[in-house]
Amino acid sequence: MDYGAEVADCGPYVLVNVHGELDVASEPWFRGALLESIGFGDRAVIVDMRQVRFCAAAGLNSIVATQRMTRGLGPGVAVAGAIPRVRKTFEITRLDKVIPLYDTVAEAVQGLIGQR
Repeated sequence: MDYGAEVADCGPYVLVNVHGELDVASEPWFRGALLESIGFGDRAVIVDMRQVRFCAAAGLNSIVATQRMTRGLGPGVAVAGAIPRVRKTFEITRLDKVIPLYDTVAEAVQGLIGQR
C-alpha cells in the first residue's frame, strides 16, 4: 500500500499532509489522521493533497465526514493542491460545492482563516 498522512499543528490551522493513493485500503488511516486533526479544537483543517495520485469515494467520504463533524466548531475543512485528476473527482461528485478547493495551502489558509 502506497499511502501516508502526517498531521501538523500550524497555529491557527491544522495541516493534514497526505501522499499516495486514497482508496478503501488506506481510508482507515486517512480517517484516523482527519480525526486527529479535529482534536486540535476549533481550527481550520487543511488537507494538502499535492502528493495524492488517486482519491476514491472512500477518501472523499472521510473528508465530508470531517467537515460534518467540525460544522459550527470553527472555520471548517478545505483541500489544497489537488492534482487535476483528483480535483476532477471532487467536481464530478459536486463535492467542490461543499468542500472548498484551493491551489495551494497558502490560499486555503487565506480562504478559511482570512474570513474570520
